[in-house]
Amino acid sequence: MNNSDHAVEQTGRRTALCARQASALSGFHYRVSDVAGRLVGEVIWPNMAQAKNARIRWHGSDSSQGTVAITCGDHRYEVQFEYLDRGWVNDVRFTLVDGEQILAVADLRFPRRIFARGRVRILKPFDGMLLRQKGWFRRRYSVENDSGVIGMVEDRAAIMAVREMSIDLPDTVDIPTKLFVFFLAAHLLQTQA
Repeated sequence: MNNSDHAVEQTGRRTALCARQASALSGFHYRVSDVAGRLVGEVIWPNMAQAKNARIRWHGSDSSQGTVAITCGDHRYEVQFEYLDRGWVNDVRFTLVDGEQILAVADLRFPRRIFARGRVRILKPFDGMLLRQKGWFRRRYSVENDSGVIGMVEDRAAIMAVREMSIDLPDTVDIPTKLFVFFLAAHLLQTQA
């Protein structure tokens, strides 16, 4: 993999987070809490997403209405996306931004064969892959780099009225980036289940 902006420890201090759907009827709004139950952030999908390089602009020039919002306290970050190619299935780049500053970048790329699952490669702030792990009833995604498993994003139980996913990444990864990694796993879960 390429050189990373900074290394991510595989061991060390970890603060587990739990992402929980706001309601059973909305799979596109999650509240994220720490182990004590304190709200640390939210991940909210738009009603109609819009790529930065979309041919049809549902939201006109206001791209913020077509982006995923990640909030931490009273601060809003956005997950923008753009198509890397055009075809039957499109490769996509997701970018976590704070205003004009790029905090994290990940690519979802599809092999050029029918019915293949896409693979997510995290490019910034570290090099890594988000890989689906086999499981009978629970969805699990590992975050890995050349050294091994960095962390996991996984369902908290096999059967749930509202989806809850645990986010287990080292504390060297900041909260907005942890929520971005959760977004990537939830996106895979919704589009490639």
